[in-house]
Amino acid sequence: MIGPIRRLLIEAGRAKQARAFWQASAEVLSDWAGGAHVRLVYKGLSESGTAEAGSAAQAGESCIADYHDAEGQHVQATFRGLPEGVPTEPLRSGVEIATHLAVMVARRATLERERRLGTFLVELSRWLLAAPERDLLLRYTLQSVVSLVEAQGAFVALRQPDGDTLRIAATVGQCVELDGADIGLTTSTTGRVVRSGEPLLTDNLLAEPDAQVALNPARSARGAMIAPLKTSSGVVGAVGVVRYDQPDAVEPAPPAFGLVDLQYLAAVAAYIAGGLELSEAVTGARAAAERAHAMVDSSPLPLALVDRQGRVLQVNQAGCRLFGIATESQALGLHLEALGLSPSEISLHLVLARPRIGEPWRGRVLVTQPGGDRRICDCTITGLSGVGRDSLLLALYDRTDELRAQRELIAREKLATVGEIASGVAHEVNNPLAAIRMEAELLGRASKDPETNTTAMTIAREVDRAARIVRSLLRLARRADTTPTRVQINDLVRDVAEIRQRVLRVENVEFRTGLDQSAPPVLGLGQELQQVVINLVTNAEYVIKGRQPSIIQLTTQAREGWVRLTVEDSGPGIPPEIRGRIFDPFFTTKGPDEGTGLGLAICQRVVTEVGGKIWLEDSELGGAKFVVELPAAPENVEATAIG
Repeated sequence: MIGPIRRLLIEAGRAKQARAFWQASAEVLSDWAGGAHVRLVYKGLSESGTAEAGSAAQAGESCIADYHDAEGQHVQATFRGLPEGVPTEPLRSGVEIATHLAVMVARRATLERERRLGTFLVELSRWLLAAPERDLLLRYTLQSVVSLVEAQGAFVALRQPDGDTLRIAATVGQCVELDGADIGLTTSTTGRVVRSGEPLLTDNLLAEPDAQVALNPARSARGAMIAPLKTSSGVVGAVGVVRYDQPDAVEPAPPAFGLVDLQYLAAVAAYIAGGLELSEAVTGARAAAERAHAMVDSSPLPLALVDRQGRVLQVNQAGCRLFGIATESQALGLHLEALGLSPSEISLHLVLARPRIGEPWRGRVLVTQPGGDRRICDCTITGLSGVGRDSLLLALYDRTDELRAQRELIAREKLATVGEIASGVAHEVNNPLAAIRMEAELLGRASKDPETNTTAMTIAREVDRAARIVRSLLRLARRADTTPTRVQINDLVRDVAEIRQRVLRVENVEFRTGLDQSAPPVLGLGQELQQVVINLVTNAEYVIKGRQPSIIQLTTQAREGWVRLTVEDSGPGIPPEIRGRIFDPFFTTKGPDEGTGLGLAICQRVVTEVGGKIWLEDSELGGAKFVVELPAAPENVEATAIG
């Protein structure tokens, strides 16, 4: 008798579920009864079923043992084919012992399931906080539920916006055949659970009056539990677990779902509903944050979010361009001063303190970019509510180009005024110059004194020089052409040289010209091409001031179908790191009151518009060499009036 009892104890220690222990007990009792057929019908509070062992065809006596315990466990054992002489009393005792052991196995299984449920719910809570993504949440939860209640499939159905249908949002196991299916809210078992808000427990899902049999073509679905998903806004769907017929399964099929299983599913459903609500809130908040970030990032106005100390928390793309950085990550955590921002006539500390008392600060700031370029900006700093007490919004408006354009416009207006005055003066000067030349000629003819004749010739020669200068000044001051004509580059160079040569000689600047007399005319607007020559010469004058030797050299050269103009200087040259930017509008190495950064940009525009090219080389004089190539004008175009 000790052997069979020990076997029962061993099987009780191994068994994870009561039904597995009852099956093992039937086999032990059959061996104990000499191979007789044993049939155990058991029924407890949470589990019931049948277990059989032994040969039903064996001849012998029969015995029935009926046992009830105080906890409501009822077992009926039927022995058939007992060999002669096998005592029945020990067998009844064995049934009693097996019953007590089954209760312990069931309690242990219940405790283990509750432990697993608790662990699962804790992990689910962590999952919700760490990654509240709906699809991941549902898949992870369904996989855990299937394992917990020993089902073969599970699904989640969610209400659709139309309110009349449910859609399968997630599946695992054999319920994959439902994936993406639409279920009628009023014509399905799941819809009934959603409408009523009450869970459903059934031994045969396909036998329900509103079952949609078409969703299970193999007709293998059997036991099922479906629980509603209740959120603060109402029932949003349902979660279900299903057991299927398993004809090829090695182990016996589990019994039908019980009330304890339904309680577990209801607890999980509450977590799923909370997770869906959290996921929806997180998704909505994330979408709102992404929209806000996109709006800020796409704004043409440079914006930055900083703390009270001036450290950058966020900056948009326009702000990155203004501060001269490639990406936002390069600015995060840096102080505004480290990004080159400095207010005018006030400390940045006082500027950041102003919005703290509720008053925005408005003023002008200077932003110095890594390359040395300085940007003048209007700035507004405002304290933000709802983002954090220590958050400030920095809004910048870059006025550099506008201010430079204003200075350029003022300079142009001044030049235009000077040109008009010079034009009037030149016309007035022409008359006395003509009178002086005529008197000098008369003096020379009337006098027989060689010295007087020489003096008269000198006067006439200098008057002619003055007249040429006046004519050049008139051409420089005349209004712009509106129709492209044939323009002689040599004449433009001579006019500029005539005006600047005498002034530069006083400053010890050597002005050289080398003109190719065979150079053909080019097609363009005379005054704009003249402006190109003036801008290049003016730049050369600026860089050679105070240097020895100080040389500016202008040359023209006829090439096949082209005319080349070069302007060279003996200055320091242009550093390699800024050569790629010299033709950019408003880029300049001069001070704010010395240049606008438009000269070379204008040159490039004028040259490009007539089909030419302009580029930079190193000069043999030691400085910069600007090369301009212009296409020769067709023969059928009239020449412009020069002189």
